[in-house]
Amino acid sequence: MAKAGRGADQYMLRFPDGLRDRIKAYAERVGTSINSEIVRVLEREFPEQWTVDNRLEELEKMLSILSAGRDDPRLDEFVQKFEETVEGIVSGRVIGVDPETRDAVSNMWGLYKTRESEAALEEEQDAQMDYTEEELEAYGVTGRFEKYAVPPPKKPDPFSDELHLRDILPPRSLAELAEKLGKGDLEAAAKVVASMPKQEIEERIKFLQLPVTEQYRRRGEVPPADPGTDPFER
Repeated sequence: MAKAGRGADQYMLRFPDGLRDRIKAYAERVGTSINSEIVRVLEREFPEQWTVDNRLEELEKMLSILSAGRDDPRLDEFVQKFEETVEGIVSGRVIGVDPETRDAVSNMWGLYKTRESEAALEEEQDAQMDYTEEELEAYGVTGRFEKYAVPPPKKPDPFSDELHLRDILPPRSLAELAEKLGKGDLEAAAKVVASMPKQEIEERIKFLQLPVTEQYRRRGEVPPADPGTDPFER
């Protein structure tokens, strides 16, 4: 970004109440000036446009970098300028491009970015196959696949927890507990929990730990057909 020195174009700017003070406070904190911060933001929001001829000429000069091999640090600069040029054509920053060419470049660039995103997603999914659920949860929080001797507590899942309670608690006890909690009577709710039949709950938990087909067999029911099989096939 070019700096605005003495002799540069000037413009008298009227600030809304308090804006100049906010800019001044920020500029002093980061060690710049009010003018520098205003110019920096305006340069970002109103970028200079490029002519297509100048951009192609600049890329042509940098093509020699490709022959130097991947170890040449200027290769990254070439790739960056190439992406800037293509994105500039699509966004309108590069001027002098006819509408048909701009549309064609936009379509090709969109397909390229889609394939790039899909490839990155597949690569990430393949990499995560080697990690445990706990490691993936840690990565989602810290960005690192950390492992702890004492695992962190599981996050509550109201939906699955509700279904779980409905499966293991006797209907009468569950209804009574819901009634007490609905009234905000925590003391009565605690008494309901304390009086629940422990043996019956343990038996329900053991039953739910059985394979699903065994649960159907013990209930005397026929398990649902596999969606991947023909229901008329014998």
